[in-house]
Amino acid sequence: MDQPRPRHQGMTSPLMSPLIERADLQSPHQRRVYGALTLVFWAFWIYLWVPLLALLAWALGIDQAYKYMIVLGGYREVMKVVWLYLLVILLLGGGLLVWAVYNILRFGGVENRTAALPVTPVEIGKYFGQDHDAVDRWQREKRLLVTHDQDGRIGGVEVLA
Repeated sequence: MDQPRPRHQGMTSPLMSPLIERADLQSPHQRRVYGALTLVFWAFWIYLWVPLLALLAWALGIDQAYKYMIVLGGYREVMKVVWLYLLVILLLGGGLLVWAVYNILRFGGVENRTAALPVTPVEIGKYFGQDHDAVDRWQREKRLLVTHDQDGRIGGVEVLA
């Protein structure tokens, strides 16, 4: 005889899941209370870590940093440096912006660049002191063994199979 299972065991259907896992079934008030409780317990959890954090801060000398930066007003000098850095960044950025606008106004929409002319086998042969027919043949090959003399000039070229 099949016994009915208790409601809390084997809940696989979304209709049977507990209310806490179904936020869409909670009222807005219940969701706010749940969120507030979560926040309170997270704050309490962090508060429990304060002694360990204080020990770590003491070990790292952060208490000295607090003394010099907050108590003695060292943060004012840091803020002066931050403002100086900000001014330099703004000046450099403004200069780049002015340069970019100038270039857009001067060259915008006009293509002044031209491609280099292709080098012919005759020119290559003349430059390296080789026969232009040989250079033309070498350009069609896939593998070459090129040897050089003491002065760095081409001593010989062998076509590899």
